[in-house]
Amino acid sequence: MEIRKLRYHQLKIMLFAFVVLVSINLNGQTCSSLSTPINGSVDVDVDSPIRWRAIPNIIGYVVSLGTTPGGGEILNRRSSGQQNFYNPEVGLPADTQIYVTIGYFKAGQDFTTCNIESFRTVAVTEVPECTALASPLDNSANIAAEVELVWDYAPTATGYFLSIGTSEDGNEILNNVDVGNKLSYESPDGLPADTEIFVKVTPYNEIGEAAFCATESFQTTSAVINCGPYFDYRTGTSINLGPEITFPDVVGFCLRTNSTTVVSEDQADGHRWYALEADGSERVISTSIFAEIEGPGMYRYEAFNNITQSTTTVECSNSKIFHVFSSEIPIVETIKESRRNGERRIEVKTKGAGTYEYALNSEDGPYQDSPVFENISNDFQRIFVRDKNGCGIAETSVQRQLSTEDFPKFFTPNGDGVHDYWQYKTPDREGEIVIVSIRIFNRYGNLLFMLDPKIKGWDGTYQGRPLPESDYWYRAIASNGDEIKGHFTLKR
Repeated sequence: MEIRKLRYHQLKIMLFAFVVLVSINLNGQTCSSLSTPINGSVDVDVDSPIRWRAIPNIIGYVVSLGTTPGGGEILNRRSSGQQNFYNPEVGLPADTQIYVTIGYFKAGQDFTTCNIESFRTVAVTEVPECTALASPLDNSANIAAEVELVWDYAPTATGYFLSIGTSEDGNEILNNVDVGNKLSYESPDGLPADTEIFVKVTPYNEIGEAAFCATESFQTTSAVINCGPYFDYRTGTSINLGPEITFPDVVGFCLRTNSTTVVSEDQADGHRWYALEADGSERVISTSIFAEIEGPGMYRYEAFNNITQSTTTVECSNSKIFHVFSSEIPIVETIKESRRNGERRIEVKTKGAGTYEYALNSEDGPYQDSPVFENISNDFQRIFVRDKNGCGIAETSVQRQLSTEDFPKFFTPNGDGVHDYWQYKTPDREGEIVIVSIRIFNRYGNLLFMLDPKIKGWDGTYQGRPLPESDYWYRAIASNGDEIKGHFTLKR
């Protein structure tokens, strides 16, 4: 029995070991390690690729290279996808301890970071070899003037000098400029179009620079500038390199003048103005921001921007046709006043060849298109009529209208010196109405007094006798024909 139990226990141990081994085989190792160069290597070439042992079933690797343990000074958490290698584009620094950190993602697991490993690169004792253009290739043609120059990595190089010219020894575009430790360059203004371009790339390191590097060349094509409008898919916007036109469709030509000056407020590099002739031809009348228009007719206005790409400059323009018609300062014929639902209404009637707008009491407006003003106060009003085409402003006015508010509501003729007389008081303000007569009546309509507006006022008597407290009525007539009726109270 004991032997059987021992064998059963040994069988369980063997089965557990088998499951562990199968699990390791199915899931693969839990982390990776360097395979090229191996951990602890020395004198590693600066252009050596970095390889590590593959891990099954991973989503992707992340690699960092630094000069300190766990650092990313050279390469900081660069994804290499599912490839278990990385080739440093511009090489590794010479005679330097390089620290490598490999990490990876697996489905359903947290990100895993493997142990840091390192190696030391070889000390550089010689200058680098020359390199060559990778794009465009030497002697190629039909190259866009906005091309990016790309060259191959020169092992041990830590930077590159770049010369660009339009002759084999030329450098008028770029004169032996240190572009740093990178493998490409694009001129911010582009290269000359339809020109043979000569390029010389010279690698260098701490020892010195490569000697006798060859000059390569390629032929650019003519620059094509799209003025637009076109849709830019990168920004999601419509692009138009020509200026925006805000000049109006119609302009008035002021009669009784020799010319009318029009001015553009559009932001542009240049402007042109044309008169359209009866035979369909155009005649240039100005090349500045303003033009002198000599009469009514059809004209064309053009604004343009000078767009330069790859030393090629073109005009990107926009234009519009506008109509010039006769206009003039308005003439105010009549001002019609009326009442509607008790509210004062003023209507201005004008004549003239222009298009007019109207404002009350201020030459600066606001202006309205309608010549009718509703719900206007009884005060004196100034009226301004302006030609929309700038030919001038006409001004007129309307007198203040009489109102019951202009007359006292009561008076107390008791000799105390306060409100002893009833009289219309002329306010001290512009446009005041002149009263020519005031008649006072009792409640039965009998005329009691003819009040001269120039005297002190009515003292509440009739034929020398004081009248009793009561309400009395009046009718006032102004010099402009206005008539107002109302009543007031006599108090003793």
